[in-house]
Amino acid sequence: MATDTGSAPSLDAGAELERTLDRLEARMEALQFSLRARRASPRFELWRHDLREMRETWFRLVDPDGQDPTPEGS
Repeated sequence: MATDTGSAPSLDAGAELERTLDRLEARMEALQFSLRARRASPRFELWRHDLREMRETWFRLVDPDGQDPTPEGS
């Protein structure tokens, strides 16, 4: 009877990827809230830049060969 020892690292990597994606998604939601709630804040541009980078990272992790379907500036 053969044992598939290669699946355990794959499961761990998949679980770590899910945790990373969850953290990125939570951070993106917090940044979007900050952008909507505090447009006059001096940090607005920094938050927008941070959100753009988070979104790019999230999409790269989800679909390395795909593209961000969200238009720039939205």
